[in-house]
Formats: sequence, structure tokens, C-alpha cells
Amino acid sequence: MATEQGIRLSSSWRKTFGNLVRLIPAVVVIAATLSTLSCGSSGLLGFSDASGSGGGSPTSTATAGTGALAFVTNFNDGMVSSFTRNTTTGALTLTGQVTAGAAGGPRGVLALPAGTVLYVANSNDDNIYEFLIDAANGTLSSLLPKSVSNGNGSGPNQLAISLPGNTATLVWVTGSGNGTVTSYVVSQSTGQLKSNGSIGGFNTPFGITLHPTLHVLYVSDTTTGLIQPMTYNFENGVLTKNFPAVQSSSPLATKPAAMAIDAGGDTLFTADNVTGEVSSFSIDQTGATCGLAGCLTPAFSFSNSSNVDASVGVGIAVNTGIEFLFTANQGGNSLSSFVATGTSVNVPPTVATGFNAPTGLVVDPQNQFVYTADNLDGTVSQSTINGSCGSQICAGPLVSTESPAKANSGPYGITLAQ
Repeated sequence: MATEQGIRLSSSWRKTFGNLVRLIPAVVVIAATLSTLSCGSSGLLGFSDASGSGGGSPTSTATAGTGALAFVTNFNDGMVSSFTRNTTTGALTLTGQVTAGAAGGPRGVLALPAGTVLYVANSNDDNIYEFLIDAANGTLSSLLPKSVSNGNGSGPNQLAISLPGNTATLVWVTGSGNGTVTSYVVSQSTGQLKSNGSIGGFNTPFGITLHPTLHVLYVSDTTTGLIQPMTYNFENGVLTKNFPAVQSSSPLATKPAAMAIDAGGDTLFTADNVTGEVSSFSIDQTGATCGLAGCLTPAFSFSNSSNVDASVGVGIAVNTGIEFLFTANQGGNSLSSFVATGTSVNVPPTVATGFNAPTGLVVDPQNQFVYTADNLDGTVSQSTINGSCGSQICAGPLVSTESPAKANSGPYGITLAQ
């Protein structure tokens, strides 16, 4: 089994990888990011035949609809928390918390775009937990059966969901424990996941995101430092490594965590989980470079706010006509905001402080707010893009992820839905 080193979780885990999201998700952001649903027939639970692209957080993921609900995993407690979100003010209100498998396990989190079903990857017990979402307040109830196994020793970590236009709704999960990525098909009648097998050959796969228009999925490996593009079968999600894996142009950026793709689909960004250094990759959307659209070419690397930033979640927003790239700096207790232009970003970034090991990151669909799961104080933070503080990014309120508040709950991944 591959060891995980670099992405820290709590004070007791700071010397081991503990892992990332999507932001996401942008993603993610994990972000996971989920794009708007395309039209199509729906199942008994209102699932579209095609769902948005993106991933669970920390990879930031563009969220379908308004993002009126939010969900955060609590790694240390084995819980997932639900929130309602005021889409005007951005304010989060905690509505509940439920068990999501073994303690020391919940990481990536992903909702179906319509906000009907939520999935949580638990790296400790190797299961993906499945929940029905209450449309009114986001509270969760387990499906029956409540989970699906991702495989013994797989250490499921981050999740992504398929592009519009597929014949099926597909989900992929990185397995940091055994170096795999597993493909699932979502049942249109129940929302439950059915595995279609795994692809191996990774060491510690972590971040996962999809191109917004091409049927290409990207996975980052925090041990080899490589980013692997893959195509997938539209019906069953089975992956094929028909692209070369690539590494950052910087020899110092060897632990890529979450990834985000710019609005035009031309550039992939990732941040290093040790130095925080941001790396960019040019995406060939025509196949002119390698004969197949979706391959990557390393472009540039950029210093973050500190060489100990240890960034995890990343996300992208377009606000007032400007494209911003955000990194959750777990080691620096900060949030960095870069202006992105093509494969370049400005340096130094604008930095907001007042966080405590921000890990997962997601940007709201209105491109107004950035949310981070703060791993070491049991909170989720809300920051404003171009807010009243007069800066690119303004740190805002913190909300506890559990009631009663628990500083060591270990918030990890975050996603929005509905």
C-alpha cells in the first residue's frame, strides 16, 4: 500500500500525508466543479441523464444551480455536516451532522448536481457513503444499503462527476491507499453507485477533475508528482491512459494536490502541497500537440505567499470580468488570490489570513464567495471576492461544522449543491 505524505489533517497528522479536495471543483474542489445540468429525462429521484463536470473538494468545482446547500466532511469525527447557504450574503447555517463511516476517514464529498444525493469517501474503512439530501435544509439520511465498498485498502479520497451529454451519470474516486481510480455508474432510480472496476498504476492519486468540454479526466499523484490525463467510456466510466503523464516545470513542485481548470478550458492549475508553488499546464483542445485533444504541456510555475504554504484546495472564479485563482494554504493558515491570464498568474498573490489549516476549498456559482474547510479549528470559513475590505479577497465569518462546536472535528472536504 502506498504511504501518504504531505497533505496534513490535524496537529497529530502534520508529519504524514493524511490527504486532500474536490476544490474540488473548482474544486474541488474541490473541488472539487459541477457545471449546469443539460436537459434530459429524469429518474425517480429527479436525476438528469447527464450531470455536470467536476469533482469533490478539496478540488473546487463549479456548482449547478445556485449552491443553496453546503456539505463539509469532518475527518476526525467520521461525520459529514449540512448547511443552508444564503446565496445573497453567502452566510452558512448549520442544519445537521450525521455519521459517514469510521472516524479518521471522511475526506472527499460530492453531491449530484440537482442536490438529491450526496457521496462521502471514507479513507479509513474504504467505503463510499451515500445519502439522500432533504431539499429544504440539506439534512441527510442514509440510502439502503448505506455505502458501497471501494475495495480493501483502497483509501478512497477525492471524487469527480461526469460531463453533460453522457449516456449515464458517472462518478470517479481516487484510491490513495492502493494507487487506483475507480469508476462508478449512478443509478437513475435510486442514486446508488455501481462499480465498474479500477485503473491502477498510480502511487498516491489524490486530486481529480474533468475538462469542462472534453471527455478527459485528470488525476494528480502526490508521490510521483505527475498529473495523468485519461479518456473515459461514456457509458460505464472505464478509464484509459492514452495520454502521457506530465510534471510541473518547476523541480520544486513535486506534490500536486487539488487542480482547477480555467473558464476557457485552456489551462490547468495546481498548487504544491509542500511549497504552495502554483504550476500551470497548457491544455491542447484540438489534438495538435499529441494527436488527441486533452493532453497537457507544462507551462510556468509561480511562488505562493510563503515556501511553507502547503496548499491543498484550489479554485477559480470570474468576478468583474477578472479570472481569479485561489489556493487554500494549509501550512500558511491563509488563502491566496492570484489574477490568472492564460497560463500565467500575477505574483505575489493577494493574501487573506485568519484561517487555521484551510484544506478543502469551493467557490460559489455566483463567483462571489470562497469557502474553506479549516482543518484545525472545526470551522468552515466564508471569504468575499472583491469585498468591502477593498482587497481581491476578504476573509469573513467562521461557522462551526458541528453542534455543539468541536474544535478538533477536523473539517476536510467541502462542496455546494442545489
